[in-house]
Amino acid sequence: MRSRSFLKATIRFYHRNVTIDCIVRDISPTGAKLEVDRTHVLPQEFDLEVPQRSAVYPCELKWRKENSAGVHFKENVDPAVTHYGELAKARIESLEKENAALRLEVSRLRLLLPSSDEDRARDPAAKHDE
Repeated sequence: MRSRSFLKATIRFYHRNVTIDCIVRDISPTGAKLEVDRTHVLPQEFDLEVPQRSAVYPCELKWRKENSAGVHFKENVDPAVTHYGELAKARIESLEKENAALRLEVSRLRLLLPSSDEDRARDPAAKHDE
């Protein structure tokens, strides 16, 4: 199942020393269609780095036509990772958990700080303690 996408990516080769910017136009568990400037010569094998997915896919070039290229992933990709909505949902859930943990830590650290008159003036609950 191919999913349309518009993901910024980087083609990396020669021990990751050479890079070419590209756009992933669609993606499936077995490969992707890339938009890459026709002036760039692509090697037969390279890594495709997709920062939005925190992923690097080892690829093999299958075809090239003008500003497009088709690649085959050397390892199948989890189908859930190819569907942007599912990936975004998982990322949001992860960030929400991280946010909750950080809020808890901030609350814990606030308890360790000595309170000042200025803090009491801003905090209506502190006035009742006096």
